[in-house]
Amino acid sequence: MSQPPPPPGNQPGFGPQPPQYGYPPQQPNPYAQPPTHPQGQQPPPPPPPPGPYGPNPYAQAPTQPLPGYGYQPYPQYPQPPKRGNGKVAAIVAAAIAAVLVVGTGVFLAAGDDDGPSDTPAKGGGSSRPAGDGPLKARALWDKKAVRPSKSEITAPVAEAWFTGNAVVKTMPDALRSFDLDSGKENWSIPLEGESCPGPESAAGDRLVLQYGTDCDSVIAVDIAHGKKLWAKKLPDPDGRTSHSYSQIALTGDTAAVSWIGGSVAYKISTGAVLWTPKAGSECADKGYHGGSALVAVVECGGFGGDEYVQGLGEGGAKKWSWQVPSGSEVYSVISTDPVVVGLSAGSLSMTDIVYLDGGKMKSRISLGAGGADATYRIHCEDNRCTNVAVDGTTIYLPTKTHSGSGTSYSQTNEIAALDLTTGKPKWLAKPDQERELKIVGVSGGKVVAYQKNTYDKPGRLLRLDPATRGFTVFMELPESGKDLENDFLDSDSGWWLYEDHFFLTSDHISASANLTDRSIAAFG
Repeated sequence: MSQPPPPPGNQPGFGPQPPQYGYPPQQPNPYAQPPTHPQGQQPPPPPPPPGPYGPNPYAQAPTQPLPGYGYQPYPQYPQPPKRGNGKVAAIVAAAIAAVLVVGTGVFLAAGDDDGPSDTPAKGGGSSRPAGDGPLKARALWDKKAVRPSKSEITAPVAEAWFTGNAVVKTMPDALRSFDLDSGKENWSIPLEGESCPGPESAAGDRLVLQYGTDCDSVIAVDIAHGKKLWAKKLPDPDGRTSHSYSQIALTGDTAAVSWIGGSVAYKISTGAVLWTPKAGSECADKGYHGGSALVAVVECGGFGGDEYVQGLGEGGAKKWSWQVPSGSEVYSVISTDPVVVGLSAGSLSMTDIVYLDGGKMKSRISLGAGGADATYRIHCEDNRCTNVAVDGTTIYLPTKTHSGSGTSYSQTNEIAALDLTTGKPKWLAKPDQERELKIVGVSGGKVVAYQKNTYDKPGRLLRLDPATRGFTVFMELPESGKDLENDFLDSDSGWWLYEDHFFLTSDHISASANLTDRSIAAFG
């Protein structure tokens, strides 16, 4: 819940900085910054949203989604508008949830910790003994989605959640659960209206999603049993509120939802309202990020006012607050435990990563000009960041892709480990084969990475041991699955590892028949 914080101390400068030793120099940012609309205004129709938060929440200019696994891994190039109202998805590492992207990509759709084997630590988690050789995976199953209406253009369906022996996936028309091994549908719950971005993580076996016209409703679901718990309309005091360009985050028994000009939090177990904005407050919650902790991005003083990152406790009480330096904006929250925040300083993309401890900035990592010239490649969209993993006080980032040393035209990159307490690089690790790496997450203290397939080799999953900086092959995908991989290479995709099963998921399903309608593929 937004609360006016005290003024901060002096902060170091942000934005493009000289490259760190051993890393490529950065180029000036070529992108201009178009104007945005003041908070609360809802011009018809709404403009394309900037970054992960929609128009005016954080960034002040529209950014674009990562174009799959092509040779433009961190682009700003035009993509079709989303939801039929001009929405365009934001950038940051692919599907990362690092789950990896999960991204899920980041999927770890980006893993924040070493979760148990039954939790896809945003990507990680395996029950196989560490000493076993590579798992020779098979292509198990895949599912296509019902295309959205042409008026919606594209439907965001990035998220995936796991429980027991099932993967739960958003589709343009429903929430569906599939058996890990067979792909048999366990249950489905219809979701009427527009497709809406979901939370990065579930709260145990409970999930809260937005759905409906302009994403104006929320539904709570027990994903272990496919049972609807409750559903209700989001607040609309004047009857003219648009709940598009929204964010939803789950932590414990709290589901917090924000949109342009409003916010609300519910008790997941009962649907009771926990908090809404205080009348007359000069501050407004602009976005929420959940997981093991709940973090809010707050703007005070109206459009163009001061921005803060705040840690929230039970009932929305402020635990700590950090003021964003003047000239910078929150681009996304990469991790909530520890708190790692991506900033944009005079750019349309992420230029800096800061580590906060108790509301105090401990370090800053410069990404240079960001965008296609960023030193490291992280993808953030909607409620999540992918192609990144945070484990303790170390952040793992993939470097910018570059030509390999051989005679082929392959693109390759490395994984960099950086110390969050100092902001300085610790080391770089390079695999034996020169292919592009995407970070899936951290499992058992080791970094899991997806090495993309090439025209002559299927993809594979690697494990990187931080102690030795050496890679080992964890899973080899089948030659017969290359066509499946290619389907996801050509779209915005996520990568997920759960119980020795590897999943590729699409971030968006297009209304166009010229683009793939494959939503998920399973290997194991």
